[in-house]
Amino acid sequence: MIYAIAMTDNKLSHQFSKSETFTFYNEENQVLGTYKNPALSGSGCSAKHAIVDLLQKMQCDLVIVRKIGEKTLAKLLRAGLKVELGNTRNNIEQLLESAKAFNHPLTKPEQGIQKNCEQKGHAHQCCSKH
Repeated sequence: MIYAIAMTDNKLSHQFSKSETFTFYNEENQVLGTYKNPALSGSGCSAKHAIVDLLQKMQCDLVIVRKIGEKTLAKLLRAGLKVELGNTRNNIEQLLESAKAFNHPLTKPEQGIQKNCEQKGHAHQCCSKH
């Protein structure tokens, strides 16, 4: 199994799509690679798709996140990825052990954070490939 952690400042990032990097680990908690977040150089849906592409390229099975938007969570779940809610107070080993046990799974898009513009009823321009 391959795990990815959305990281900022070498710890779990508070916001998935705005994380600095994604670090990939194997079952033995060994680092397989660290990659810059491809969404930081883009915007909108295509940037989020770039994250999914990276995760799939690395053959990731499970992603550890702190906060993630509903639509982004839906993209990960549709791509067949497992998503685990992590705690920013935990170190990497604790995050990985919790993920291995699948203690805090995110299995429905509704478990993600709703965007402010959606909460206020504003229309959201997008690629409409959801």
